[in-house]
Order: sequence, then C-alpha cells, then structure tokens
Amino acid sequence: MIQQQVIAVGTPQSFRTALARSLEVEPDEVGWVQSVTAAEEILVETDTVAHVLVLSPEVKEPDALGLAEFVGRAAPMTAIVMVRDKAWNGLLPAAMRAGIRDVVDLTQGSEELRDAVERAILWAENVSQLRGQLAAKPKQRGTVISVFASKGGVGKTFLTTNLAAALADISKQDTAVADLDVDMGDVFSYFGREPTKAMYDLISLGEGADRETVFANATKLEEHLWGFGAVPDPSVQPPGGEAVGKYLRMLRTNFAYVVVDASADYTDLALACFDLSDAICLVTALDVVGVKHLSKALETLLTIGLPRERFRIVLNRADSRVGLDAADVERVMKIQVDTMIPSSRLVPTCLNKGRPVVLEEPGSEVSDSIRRLATRFVGSPKPREGELMLMPSQQGRRKLFKRG
Repeated sequence: MIQQQVIAVGTPQSFRTALARSLEVEPDEVGWVQSVTAAEEILVETDTVAHVLVLSPEVKEPDALGLAEFVGRAAPMTAIVMVRDKAWNGLLPAAMRAGIRDVVDLTQGSEELRDAVERAILWAENVSQLRGQLAAKPKQRGTVISVFASKGGVGKTFLTTNLAAALADISKQDTAVADLDVDMGDVFSYFGREPTKAMYDLISLGEGADRETVFANATKLEEHLWGFGAVPDPSVQPPGGEAVGKYLRMLRTNFAYVVVDASADYTDLALACFDLSDAICLVTALDVVGVKHLSKALETLLTIGLPRERFRIVLNRADSRVGLDAADVERVMKIQVDTMIPSSRLVPTCLNKGRPVVLEEPGSEVSDSIRRLATRFVGSPKPREGELMLMPSQQGRRKLFKRG
C-alpha cells in the first residue's frame, strides 16, 4: 500500500518544495498533485493513505470548500490545511464549517505551517485508529477521454462526436459524450439535435445523483450513446474545477466510456477534465499556427504535472498538400503522431445531415482512422489502483515530522 502522509495540492509545483522546507524534510517525503480534482481522484481511486492535504495559495476558495465537503464524505480520516498568502476576507468560519482543520497565513512565517501540519497528522492518525479505513471505492469506473485544442477550426468537436459514436458502436456499452465548451458547444449539432438542459442542472448531478436521475438528464443520441450538453450561453459563469470533477466522476460511474469536448482554454474546468482523463487527445491540423498551438498545449500540460503517456496526438486533415506533413511535425516536436485523419467532403456533408461520419459512412477512410483510434481505447487496460496521480515521487517514509 502506498503511504504518503502529507500531499501538497495546487500549483506551482515549487509549493511542494517550500512545504517540505518548512517541515524540515526532504521534498520526496511530500507528495504533490496539481489540483483539488487530482487530490479527490487519489482519495477514491488509489491505495494512497493521505493523512494531510495542504492546499497552496493558488487553490481558489470555492474549490477548497468543495474539496473539504468531498473529503468529509469519501475520506473522513484525511485532514485539510489551507495555506494563504494574504487575508482570507473573513471566510475562516466557512472553512471551519466545511471541515478544514486549519488556515495558515504564510506572512506569519513557516513555523505556523509546520505546527498546523503536525497537529493535522496527529488528528488524522487518531481518527484512523478509531474508525479504520472508511473511504468507499466506486463499484464501476469507466474510461474518460478528453479532446482538446487551443486553436479553433482544427476538428475538436468533430473528433469528440465521432470518437464517442465509434466507441459506442464497437463496444456495445453505454457511452457518454459530454459537451463542456460552455460558451458555444456544438456537440449536439453533429447529431442533428439541440441541448435543452442548463449547465447548472447538469453539473449538480455530481452531488450524488442516482443512475435513474443521470439518464433522465441525458439525451439518447444513438444506440448505446448518450449526450450531456447545456444550452450555449456565453454569459454564464463556467463551473469550477472541483464541481466539474464530481460531475465527470458521476458520468464514469454510470458509463463505460466518457468522451469530453473540453474547453478550448486552460480554465479550471479544462484542467479538471485532464486530471480525470485516462487519455487526452490533442488535435491539430497541418498548418504552422495549428502545430504551434499543439506544441504549446503539450508543453503547458506537461509543466502542470500531467504524465506524457496520457496524451494522444491526432492530426486532422493529415493528407492536405500544404507543404507540411506528419513527418515534419514528428521531427520538429519530437513526438509520435498517434492518429492521422484524412480530409474528406464527407465531414461537412454528414454534419449537415446531423449524423456522425463513422455511422453514416462507415466504410470511408475518415471512419476507418477514427475507428482504429477507438479500438485502441476499447482494448486498453485501465490503470491499476495505486498507479494514478501521485507525482512526482510516490514513496515517502511513514513517520511523524519531528524537530531536529
């Protein structure tokens, strides 16, 4: 069983080093995850025993309170310590009511942080001895695949919808396609439909909705394929990352495959998708600007701590004669292209018909390339428990931090 007493939560990764320094231990004795969503994933999906989660100043207040509420239900023997680098606007009582053990003001020095963490460890160990391990593992865990592109017009939604349709058709298992492009999502248009739900109603399903309620809020798009999308409204405030994390965990509990059309920006919403994704498809077309966006996206997501093996590189319109080919992309970026989708007039034709290419024209080259990608996911084993998120060091000595 993996043992990690203290886990730093939130960017930058240097927060982990600063926390270790204040505790007077080596950095590899402190775990690190990039977000509250990743922290929740560790608590429910791995054998990690986390006595204390220490939240960096970059963790937003709503996400911190949401994490505390989640921990209270799923991992009641884990303590939370918040670290702030400025006054917390009078919300300390709300933090305490949510179950946060302590809020530390960094401007007062590191000694207060060390004392708070040591108190939290003692509390967690006492509770653990009294109650045993109560955290429940989900009975079912589907595969989550996010599709992302920071540049528009490269085929992000096209790939999302057709990959979801292919997975449902090949696996014959219930599959969800979730449109989280809240400003102007187009997932339903590829099926000739329009969403009718409000984003708030969908996100609230993550607060423990039963299977019947989940399917009542879905739209059946094809056999074995269900859609989740809200009426586009650019004026709506995007949901927070912690809430999106609960929503996606709810979907993967009820569906064998969940394909997410992620936001085109590096928002908390998108990062929550990535934290929970078994695979992330980065899409680009064969042009200099698109490849530049792909390179920056890969660099950014690796920097925040997502593992390289989680990414799949997809070239759309890969046979275009534009003076650039897949070999050029692989050589310049030092990556391997996983899937190449050819250009075809079938794409806009099928969109206008309101039916995915993989279902309307299953014998086409476009369909063949997407089905081959889907087949890889159908045949891929899920990560074993204990292999998921804890980075970069997963082994820490089990002891209470002592002075001197």
